[in-house]
Amino acid sequence: MPRPEHTPILLIHGDEPHLVDASVHEWRMHIRATQLDAEVFDAPARLVDLHRSIAELPLIDPERAILVRDPPQLSSSARRGADSADALAAVLRDRAPSTSVCIVVHGRVAPSNPVLSAVKALGGTVVFHAQLKRGRELRAWLERDVARRELKLGQGSIDAIMNAAGTDLGVLSTELDKLEALADGRPLTVQQVRRSLASDQSPEMWSVVEELLGPTPARGAAVLDQLLAEGRPTQYLLAILGGQLRDLLHAQSYLALRGSQTGLAAELRIPDWRADRLARQARSVTPAMVMSWLHSLHDADRRVKLGEIGDQDVLRIIGLRAAAQVAASRTAARR
Repeated sequence: MPRPEHTPILLIHGDEPHLVDASVHEWRMHIRATQLDAEVFDAPARLVDLHRSIAELPLIDPERAILVRDPPQLSSSARRGADSADALAAVLRDRAPSTSVCIVVHGRVAPSNPVLSAVKALGGTVVFHAQLKRGRELRAWLERDVARRELKLGQGSIDAIMNAAGTDLGVLSTELDKLEALADGRPLTVQQVRRSLASDQSPEMWSVVEELLGPTPARGAAVLDQLLAEGRPTQYLLAILGGQLRDLLHAQSYLALRGSQTGLAAELRIPDWRADRLARQARSVTPAMVMSWLHSLHDADRRVKLGEIGDQDVLRIIGLRAAAQVAASRTAARR
């Protein structure tokens, strides 16, 4: 991926959602090193507010960063009431010199789309992530990620992971998160790897997000507290919850683009029952709130590893704050 600091406009798209999100995460990490964070626009049908943010010079910070997620102007089918792709291309041409823009699309942008041409003409960069082919490409990616994490796995572990987790990079990454937490810097035998893969998520693990978005959000925090009291490892909980929230964000992007959940299970390569639950959850919470929870989990993982905060305390705080956010948003919606 090109260096973000050299890219005034970055368009990231592709058929491999995990790699798309990884590129966006890299861009955001660079942004946070120089300023607070990017301003986020989720699937903006109308472009008035986006145009204002892109074109105006920032009043306080010397620079501004804007993240545009899954704009309908780049989808394969037109969305009723949405501004055109030509209008989005014109917005990009009005970009203030001190503003960086990242556009992310969980799908393939047509070569004829005017936004694609505008990004290139304006000195921007286009990053495309093709879906990895099963077999050699998938194995090569998995081996690189194992090496990047400095995991020392016994012979046969790669085959065991691929056989158990399938071909979805998000699922594979979550399994590596679990193994990384289990290893804690130590080598793992293939038997330990297989035991970790076989220990499927218990019903209680699914209950955290389910209860959080249910009629009584505080129950989600209570389930999380119960899991901690039972001795579940904090790094394991962080990895599992992070994976569930990433799936939820993918589902929200899919629904925003397609308008229905038809094909969601095939898109995310998950069972139908999980797709049904994700679609229901996706409609009950905003993407911005889900993203804030995911950021909290990432920050917690960093702070725990640095010894800045107790591992159990930080998860309990995240659970309580998330429950309070959901409750407050529902109260505001009823007013």
